Parts: sequence; C-alpha cells; structure tokens
Amino acid sequence: MSALLSLPAYTDEPLARLGLAELVDQLIADEDRVPRNLIDACARRGEEMAERLGALLNDDRYWTGTATHGEWWLLLHAVLILGLMPGERAGLLLVDFMRRMAQAGDDSLQDWLAGYWPALFLNKPEGVRSPLRVLCADRRLDWYIRANALDAAVAGAQQQGSEHLAQALADLATLAADEEEDWELRLSAGNILLDFPRAPYRPLLEGLAARQERWGARFSHSDIEDAYAAAEDKPEWTRFKDPWAFYAPAAIRRSSVDNANCHSANISCNTVSVRVAVDWSSLPRRLTRRVLSTVRIWSSTIWPFLRWKVSGMRVG
Repeated sequence: MSALLSLPAYTDEPLARLGLAELVDQLIADEDRVPRNLIDACARRGEEMAERLGALLNDDRYWTGTATHGEWWLLLHAVLILGLMPGERAGLLLVDFMRRMAQAGDDSLQDWLAGYWPALFLNKPEGVRSPLRVLCADRRLDWYIRANALDAAVAGAQQQGSEHLAQALADLATLAADEEEDWELRLSAGNILLDFPRAPYRPLLEGLAARQERWGARFSHSDIEDAYAAAEDKPEWTRFKDPWAFYAPAAIRRSSVDNANCHSANISCNTVSVRVAVDWSSLPRRLTRRVLSTVRIWSSTIWPFLRWKVSGMRVG
C-alpha cells in the first residue's frame, strides 16, 4: 500500500530551471500522478508552452491509439494547462483540442473533461467566443463535444452581461427547436435553457419533455415545473469550477487506494476506472444521458466494467 501512496513531488525552483521538453517529458513520466506545481510550472511558460502543447494536435500518434499511457495522459494535462493560461492563443488551442478529440473519437478524454469547459474558458478573452460558437454549430462533429461547447459559450455570454446572455439563450432555443439538428444536442440545449428559466422558452421545453422516453429522460415536466417555480438561474457548470482538483494529492491517493482494492478483490484494474469523484449526483446531465443514450456506447467514466479500453483509466 505504501508504494501506491507514494506520489511524485518537486520543489518549484528545480522546475523553473527545466526546459520545455523536460517539463513535457516529466508530465509523460508521471502519467496521472502529476503534482499540481508541475502543471503550474508549465502554465507559467506561457506562449512557448502553449505552442509546444499545440503541436500535439498534429501528431497523429496521440490520436490513433498508438500513444503510450503517459502520452495519453499528456493530452489531458495539456488541456488543463491551457485552461490556466489567460491569453487568446491558449483559448483558441482549447477550441482546437475540443475539435480534435471529437474527430478522433476519444470518448475517454471527453468524459474526463465533461462539465469543466466553462471553467477552462473562464479567463479567455472575447476573441475566443466566435470560434467556440463555430464549433457549437459544426454538424460534422459529434453531439457530445458540441454540447460541452454550448456550456462554455453560454457561460461566456453570462460573464459578459445580461444582453449577451439573452442572445445566447435565444440562439439555444433556435437550436433546440431545429428538427434537423441532432436530437441529443437539442436536449442538451434544453438542459441549459432549463437552468435559465425564461417564460418564452417554456412551451419549447414542455414539447421536448413530452417527446422523451420516461426511462433515462434528460428532463421531465416536473423538472420544468420546479425550475420555473424557483425562477432562478442555476447553471450546472457552477458545480464544476475546479478542473485542477484532479491534481490534489488526496484525489490521487484515493485512486491508488481504490486500485489496491481492485487487486484485493481479484478485479482487473486495467478495465476499471477509479475516478472516485464521479457518481450519479455529481455528473453533468449531458454525461448522465450519454450513458443511457442509444447514440453512444456506455461511458467508461460511469460504467468502467463495460468498457474494454485502458486509455483514460486512472491507475494511481
């Protein structure tokens, strides 16, 4: 057990002396056990590190299932590092990472980041909003990444003020009412509208609720009644404010303990996701629905025993 609980640890001064390539090599070596100060050290390198991480987008080895375990985790670290950087370039690279992971069909990476995109875009300037909206509208992409992009886009509009939010909600309503759009994406748009209950959109939401099957519905008529009775803006992303909690030593140690328990129960930990922070009450509604959706295979984040993939499994 003590070996499992031993974590990489570095002081800030030696990290500051490392070159970009050395920092990236350390991220790869530490896999899913990277300490937070290594992430911060990378983020402090600014534009140079952003460009180094951006190069991953064009390296097919990272996106075709041939990367090592540590190299796969580097993709997650890259997104979270870019999320700490306030510049426009970092924001544009985040949009590119969203597009690339969708094109590659990397469900595990999308699952790990689901719900956190508004926090990752929170410190980004206005110039990032338009490319993010373009991604939301790109029907060549899977509904799931577009739904996560919708969250970030609406959160950005809310940050800009009431007029921007009103326009974003109107655009959402147009999408949710579009019979030619992906059904899952329409329901995702409905989820957000439900978080911002506005009288003009209630008939639309009632219509969407009526068309959903009772088992596994994203939202029901009673959900709509509750939201409009409360008449409060309660965006779901406020529960996902800290993507960087991933690097908390306690979170990594819990994963290590759970992994040890897998071994003691004679369960293969190669097929077990130990993201213990995930449960039914803490998941974004989009991700919960993804598990139940006939559009998608089962999510490894929630049903790890049914997903025969090792990428994205936190082993501690």
